[in-house]
Formats: sequence, structure tokens, C-alpha cells
Amino acid sequence: MSTSKATTTTLRSFIQGKYVVPSGSSSHCYDLVNAATGQARASVQVASSIELDAALDVAMEAQQRWNVDFSPLDRARLLNQAAHVLQDPSVQEQIAMAETLDTGRPIMETRHEAPGAADCLQWFAGLAPSVGGQHLCLAGGSFGYTRREPLGLTVGIGAWNYPLQSAVWKSAPALAFGNSMVFKPSELTPTTALKLAEIYQQVGIPDGVFNVVLGDGATVGKPLVQDTRPNKISFTGSMPTGKTIYRAAADDLKKVTLELGGKSPLILCHDANVEAAVSGAMMANWYSSGQVCSNGTRVFCHESIRDEFLERLVERTRPLRIGDPLDDATQIGPMVSQAHMDKVLKYIQHGIEVDQATLLYGGNRIMDRDGFYLEPAIFIDCTDDMKIVQEEIFGMVMTVLSFDDEDEVIQRANDTPFGLSAGVFTQDLQRAHRLVAQLEAGTTWINNYNLAPVELPWGGFKHSGLGSENGLAGVESWTRLKSVYVEMNTIETPYD
Repeated sequence: MSTSKATTTTLRSFIQGKYVVPSGSSSHCYDLVNAATGQARASVQVASSIELDAALDVAMEAQQRWNVDFSPLDRARLLNQAAHVLQDPSVQEQIAMAETLDTGRPIMETRHEAPGAADCLQWFAGLAPSVGGQHLCLAGGSFGYTRREPLGLTVGIGAWNYPLQSAVWKSAPALAFGNSMVFKPSELTPTTALKLAEIYQQVGIPDGVFNVVLGDGATVGKPLVQDTRPNKISFTGSMPTGKTIYRAAADDLKKVTLELGGKSPLILCHDANVEAAVSGAMMANWYSSGQVCSNGTRVFCHESIRDEFLERLVERTRPLRIGDPLDDATQIGPMVSQAHMDKVLKYIQHGIEVDQATLLYGGNRIMDRDGFYLEPAIFIDCTDDMKIVQEEIFGMVMTVLSFDDEDEVIQRANDTPFGLSAGVFTQDLQRAHRLVAQLEAGTTWINNYNLAPVELPWGGFKHSGLGSENGLAGVESWTRLKSVYVEMNTIETPYD
């Protein structure tokens, strides 16, 4: 991380209901860079070991009060109030602006973030009061019952591409079911997690129930994972980091939810509506400048529609407006950082020079403006063994592969260590359900792509993760089950 220059704003960790006052032990700062200009726009104060220890201590203490003194209905009311704040137009615009400045995503996209966060809070607020256990009749009039209990202190580690979504998808179910959380946002995009903490405090969620600590994985994330106090780690990010977290969590048998990377297939069948298929492929590759873990970057297109699909894909991609993400007319903004843009450019170069795929369109850095801007790249004449087809690039690099047999395309689609997402476009619903049943992916779409309603669980298979966020699966992810046996008779024992 760079040494901070003079900037107008300094972001600090939020612990026990207030922003941390800088001290000599926590003086290290780094700059947040505006992806649209390449210039520093704020300074971030990294949480010290003393502050991390304090955050974990206060979260442990607050969890006891949050679980015992507040009923599930009480907690639900507060989460609903937080959702109401997020539905305020002025708050939504503040969050959209902050998300755009942090991530570089166009404001036309980030205006959906606060409403989506409100949906998540309302879903879990509605679910929490109805979650309980079973009552079971046993022999001789005895009975048993089960209790749903919170896990206790939990840790959330969020992704940089959808920072508010990461914070809410983890904290809403955690808090709804009586847990507390220490949340570490990505060091690249910390602003809206702090705004969420402010909203939770504003509506009356007790201090210490949700804390935000700032810094990178090595300085802040690693100590959180290795600490013995948390009972769960929920992480969204890359597969290598997820595996490291899983190994560290195993030392204390912590519960873990991992939402990791993907190299997802998008299958366009011979009877697909071509315009819809092009729309799906663009949503699966260009949205958020391609910086989406679930993106369908391996586009398997049936030979019979390949030429028409490619023609319309280029025709509709060419006029896309790439530019200032704060401009309402912008459709594609910059990459999140210089380093990430350089990484994507190296993959494009490798695709041309080493893989020898054909670059049908784009793939260049846009040099007539400041910031980290790239054109979408469309590769054709691809084969399954190419590096650009096999590895997650996390940028606007679409690889188009041809197929003509259903069994063949399923085998090829599944031939990957990843299993996060997959999509199918066809007008034959029997074929659609048959294909998604065979795809080894945790989240699938038929005739659409990249939608994530909170009602449905979100998670991956294979190296794309463990466990699920959202939906009813959130109950299992954020609670534990206790059995209670109640004896109603004289105890029988073989010992006289």
C-alpha cells in the first residue's frame, strides 16, 4: 500500500458505534485512488492490532445482549428500519456516488445497490421471527425439541466489486439471527460498509453488534481469521485466498462460508432467440467492466447460430458508451485499479500471442482519457485448453467456443475446477431444465444471466466455494441446531 498524500477525507474503522480516533499505534494510512482519473481521492487509516482486538472484544460482549435482550421480532423491526433508511432517495444517491467512486462502476449500475440492500434486510427481517425448532413426541410421554441458536461472534470479509452487497449479504442474516459481526471490507472499496454501520447505529442496533475494520488481507484479514474468538468466517473473493482462509479456520473448526471465483459457461442452443442470447452474453461479460465472479465468460454457441450471434454481438458492443462513471449516460466505466487493468491486458496479450485465438473485437486500453479504461474483448476460434478459456480473468474478456452436440457441450462446460454459475438460452423448456440439471454449478439461469434475488441461495460448487448466502439457506449458514431431550418418567438405569 502506498504512503498517503494530502487528501481531503480520511476513512477510519468503526468500532462500538464510533469512528476510531487515530493513535500512535494506528498511524499507517494508504490512498484510495479514483479509477476514473488515477488520482488519490481519500486516505484510509489501517486498523491496528489494538483496534482489531477491541473490535472482537466489543462484538463478543454486544452479541450476548443482542441475542438475549432483543427478541427475533425486535431485531426484525430494527433491520426493517435500516431497510427504510436505504429506501430514502437521498441516501440511495449518496450510496450510488460512493460505490461509483470506490469501484469505478457506472452510476447507472450503482443506483441499484441501495434498493438491493434494502431487499436483503427486509427478507431476513421477515424470516427471523419465524425461525425456530421442532417439538417431537417420544416414548412414554417424554419429548424432545430443537433450538435454533446464533453462532455468536462472526467475521465477514467482503469483495471489492460489490462492496455494499457483500456487507449486507453477510450482516443482514448474521444480525437477524442474533449474531454480531466484525466486517472487513476490501481495502479498495471500504466506503459503503462504513455507511451501512452508520445506518445500523442510526436505527438503534446496539453499539458493537456491527463493527467495520479497515485494511488489507495481510494486515487485518489474516489476524481476524486466525483469532480464536470468532465462530464463523464468511468470505467473498478469490479461490487462492479462500483456500488459505479455509485452512486457517480449520485450526479452530470455525464454520466457514466461501463464495469464490468462477469461469462460468453460458450455453446458447440452436433454437435460442439470438437477440436475447446477445443480451445475456453482454450482461454476462460487460456488466461492471467484467469484474463479476459469476460472469459467463466461456460462451458456448451452437454452430448454426454462431455467425448471426457474433455479428449482432459486435454491432451492439461497438456503440457502448465508455467513460466517466458519474455520467448518467455511461454504460462501461474503468477497471478498479491500474494493477487489475494491467493483469487483464496481459491475459488479452496472451490470448493473441500464445493461445493464438482470434481477437474479433476490442481488447485495447483507451488512451484518450485518464483512468483505467479498457475496451471489451471478444475472442473467437477458441479451444477449451487455452489459458484465456481456463483461468478467471475478471475483466471484459469473452471467449466464444462452438458446439453442435448437447452431450458434448455439457461435458466441456463442466470440465473446469470452478462451479459457481452457468446459463442456458433456449426456447425449449424441456431442454433448458435438462441442461441445468447436468451443469455442475451452484447458481444457474435459464434465458437470463447474473440476476441474484435474495430469495434464492447463492453459492458455488467445487473450487467456487462452500455454503450459500441468502435464501432459506441463510438460516443454516448463520445458526446452529441444539437438541433437547425432556424426560417425563422415572429414570431407568442398569445401575442399582
